Amino acid sequence: MPIVMVTTAPSRDLYEQVTKLVDLAAERPTGLILHAASELAGGEVQIVDVWESDEARMAFGETRLFPAFEAAGVGHLVQTAPPPPAHPTFDFVG
Repeated sequence: MPIVMVTTAPSRDLYEQVTKLVDLAAERPTGLILHAASELAGGEVQIVDVWESDEARMAFGETRLFPAFEAAGVGHLVQTAPPPPAHPTFDFVG
């Protein structure tokens, strides 16, 4: 079954900096089923990703996402925060 991750970014500006570097639209990561982001009332961005497998999620993080955090100058945020949990789905319609 697919893996679901729900994470947050401190602001829409920071989210957009990182997503511009990752550029999901130009090069969709292998195993990504769904990516959605919404701005919360307090200014944080909530991100929901659904992956075919935990291996696909981890490969994307290592090869594209973490380097994008470093390039945006926010690698320290990832290094100091606990990793977000990834949960196997028990029901999925896609």
